[in-house]
Amino acid sequence: MAATSLVSVLASRLFRPAQSCCLRHRPFHLAAVRNEAVVISGKKLAQQIKQEVRQEVEEWVASGNKRPYLSVILVGENPASHSYVLNKTRAAADVGDATVTICHRYTPKEQLKKHTILADIVVSAAGIPNLITADMIKEGATVIDVGINRVQDPITAKPRLVGDVDFEGVRKKAGYITPVPGGVGPMTVAMLMKNTIIAAKKLLRLEEREVLKSKELGVATN
Repeated sequence: MAATSLVSVLASRLFRPAQSCCLRHRPFHLAAVRNEAVVISGKKLAQQIKQEVRQEVEEWVASGNKRPYLSVILVGENPASHSYVLNKTRAAADVGDATVTICHRYTPKEQLKKHTILADIVVSAAGIPNLITADMIKEGATVIDVGINRVQDPITAKPRLVGDVDFEGVRKKAGYITPVPGGVGPMTVAMLMKNTIIAAKKLLRLEEREVLKSKELGVATN
């Protein structure tokens, strides 16, 4: 999800097609014109986005709304995951769009419930079927289910995929919820396809600019 979000943001900010651009059916030969890739500064882009979010949060709170609250369920003790989530916590504190609470799959359910019941957004990727139930979610919360678990269907006895959330129960209480399958997964594939064509158009425009520049230089030399 993180990679998808980053690609989506980069596409919208850096690969926005020009209105006059059209994609023609011809092979790209960009390598013949440019020998190095353009280095995208994630830090610079992140700072820009966080500044925008910080302003939106302050306007939101100043209008009398409650400050957003975010809960994250962390799976296991992977150092890389801990570092990644810690960065999210610091970013949330920096922009003023959430209080982030991190839990993992071994957090006692009653302790977990104390956090999720307060959250405006709950993201679960623990790999435990029915970890998040309706009594753990506040009315109108957004529930993003990233978990993928293979269980045996009690009726058909065939294996089927479910998430971490008791979908049927939680959907009656949440404001927004993603199903499994059919939720986060298809979005990652769809955004990959969308960003591919956006990137292709960007490359084509770069190639056309280089060709035009070469022609202009040729005319100037002559």
